[in-house]
Amino acid sequence: MPNKLQIIKRQNSALHELNEIAAISDINPKETLRKALEIGKKYFGLEFGIVSHIVGEDYTVDVQSSPTETLFDGQLFVLGSTYCKTTIEIDDVLAITDVTKSKYVGHPCHRDFNLVSYIGAPIRVNSKVYGTINFSSAQARHLEYDKIDDEFMKLLSRWAGSFLERQFVVNEFSLEKQKFEMIFENNGSGTLLIDNSCQILMVNKRFCEIIGFSKSELVGQNAIIYYLDELSYQTARDKISKTDKSSYINMEHQLKRKDGKLIWCKFIGSQIELAKDSTTMIWSILDITIQKEMQEKLEKQATTDFLTELYNRRYFTSRLEEEVSKMKRDKTTRTSLLIFDLDKFKHVNDTLGHLTGDVVLKEFANILKKDLRKTDIVGRIGGEEFAMILPNTDAKHATILANRIREEVCNKTINIDNKNINFTVSIGLTTIMHDDINSDTAFARADTALYKAKENGRNRVEEYDKSYSSLPL
Repeated sequence: MPNKLQIIKRQNSALHELNEIAAISDINPKETLRKALEIGKKYFGLEFGIVSHIVGEDYTVDVQSSPTETLFDGQLFVLGSTYCKTTIEIDDVLAITDVTKSKYVGHPCHRDFNLVSYIGAPIRVNSKVYGTINFSSAQARHLEYDKIDDEFMKLLSRWAGSFLERQFVVNEFSLEKQKFEMIFENNGSGTLLIDNSCQILMVNKRFCEIIGFSKSELVGQNAIIYYLDELSYQTARDKISKTDKSSYINMEHQLKRKDGKLIWCKFIGSQIELAKDSTTMIWSILDITIQKEMQEKLEKQATTDFLTELYNRRYFTSRLEEEVSKMKRDKTTRTSLLIFDLDKFKHVNDTLGHLTGDVVLKEFANILKKDLRKTDIVGRIGGEEFAMILPNTDAKHATILANRIREEVCNKTINIDNKNINFTVSIGLTTIMHDDINSDTAFARADTALYKAKENGRNRVEEYDKSYSSLPL
């Protein structure tokens, strides 16, 4: 028989092995428990080792270590047919060296499964009985179980309970993580997670579809990768930095896809704290390119003349009102207003038809567009009447431009159905004044100058003069 020192050494060796397998992170939980059962089998010198889960009268073999083709994981037994029923009832270690020489002789576990020796203890998880950890054999054990064996069995049950508790926490966390990843990945809108330095942490498949990059091309990169330019990127960062952390941020940006195509996206985001002292932005992104194009189309229809694609009278007048208001605030600037009227245009319509007249109007509009600066505003304000606003332009320079347009029109020949058509334009000019009440007064002066140009023989430019005030408008 082994002496006490040998028993303690054997127990310490078993404990050391348990600690070693608990520290290994790359084996799955079942295999960790199976290794613990093998340690217990070796310690007790028995054939079978089981971690069971007991619910009512159902006894399920969670994990087993046993001879080939005897037991398997997930096997179900009736609790009453096992020694573990008694283990649960006494809520303590049950040790049977030889069932034939014990009070448990005739037990169903011996009768049905021929198990002669057994030792087991309840496993508690979160203070509730989960099942048992037990070892058994078809042969009687040579040594009687003693207090040291009981203590080691209790230690094994506590170890198994603690391991299962940790595993349930890990599993619960893993399940929540899987749920989050599933929701994140399958969200119908693009979803994006970036840190406070604008590094991309996570993207879902919808955002990849929107922007044309793969996940591997995006994760770890700076968010500037999908912005149109440095300015739009910096504008977005500035808005985020100025927004209260508890508020949602709503932005619209034009982005650049991997293939170079420009798209419009709506960003709705909020700041979250995934780690201490680390702010992360989570964004929901919608591709609104079609809506933007439709909006732009509707805005263009509302502000543009259909035939010439210049601004219509309503929009042109609103822009002229803005210039009048600007002049009242800044009396040092000069803005000029030109009004154009095609000479004898009614004759063109009457003799050549309205379709030809439309061609003439479009050709004239093209001439006006060609001479525009980015700040200039031009519109069709009547049938054959057009107008142009020239910001930061005095009368002298406006007259030079007006004469250049007049000469180009005069030298223009349009061929329609083998007929050469020439036409001319009369132009009235005025500068907007700081004491203009509204756009109507500026229009009236330019219109008066136009009347003078017509009166003086057409195909000419006239600048408004106060002496014209007696002329009919």
